[in-house]
Amino acid sequence: MTLPRVSIQTEDFDVSTEIAALRHENKGVGAVCSFVGTVRDRNEGDAVASMELEHYPGMTEKSIEAMVEEAHRRFDILGARVIHRVGLLQPLDPIVLVAVTSAHRGQSFQASEFLMDYL
Repeated sequence: MTLPRVSIQTEDFDVSTEIAALRHENKGVGAVCSFVGTVRDRNEGDAVASMELEHYPGMTEKSIEAMVEEAHRRFDILGARVIHRVGLLQPLDPIVLVAVTSAHRGQSFQASEFLMDYL
C-alpha cells in the first residue's frame, strides 16, 4: 500500500497503519521514528476548549513536500510521512504525525526533528 508522503486532512489517522504503510516491504528499514502531536487543553496558561486550523490547499502540501525532499537530501532516510490535520480540533485530538524510516536510528531521529521543527 503506497500512501502520499504528505496529507492534509480533517479526519483522524491511525499511527500503526501509517507506519506499516511506510515500512511496507522495505527490508532495509532498521529504524522507525515517529512523533504524534496532540491538542493541549492549555496554551500559555489559558484554557483551550478547541482550535480550528485552516490551510491553503495545494500550497500547504507543496511546502511540506519540499521539506520532506530536503530531509531526504540532508539525512540518510528511506521514507517519510507527514500528516497534518485541519478543521475543528479538541484537546487530546491528534493533530500531526511525522514518521521517518532509515537503516539506523540516528538518521530517523534527526530527520523527524528537522521536519517537526519546520511544521
